[in-house]
Order: sequence, then structure tokens, then C-alpha cells
Amino acid sequence: MGRDGDPVGFVVPARNAYHPVIAYLGVVPKHRGHGYVDGLLAEGTRILADEGVPRIRAATDLGNTPMANAFARAGYVNFERAINMAW
Repeated sequence: MGRDGDPVGFVVPARNAYHPVIAYLGVVPKHRGHGYVDGLLAEGTRILADEGVPRIRAATDLGNTPMANAFARAGYVNFERAINMAW
């Protein structure tokens, strides 16, 4: 919750066919730039870690520097890049 009591965003910790993942994380536009992403990511990571999983994966678009920086601050390791093309 923000200082005004409004929700600041949400995080979806989940599991895909291969790994536990941070499936989605979003910060409400009016609350962006205030550091809420770190708390949301920490909570999603905590939920998955409490299950005793060996690793948690997450991804973001290459151009989403703020999210990539949040992953780095939280200790996530950048280990590969993928290019998805659609026609």
C-alpha cells in the first residue's frame, strides 16, 4: 500500500512447466519510481523461497531497464537472453 492507502502494484509468484518463477510484477503508473518494485519482488521471491525451491527464475524485456535493475538489486543473476519473433 502506498502512503495514501492505495495499492501500489502486485506480484504473481508461480510455477511454469520447468521452474518456480516470478510470473508477473506490476507497479501502478502513479506509484512508479518510488522503490515499491523492490518490496513487491522481495515478497514474491519470499513466497517461492519458503517452499524450499532450489532456484527462482524471472524475465523482463531487454528494454525494461528498471525491472532488470530491480532483479539485479534482489540478487537475480542474468544468465541468458532470448529473442522472440512473431509474424
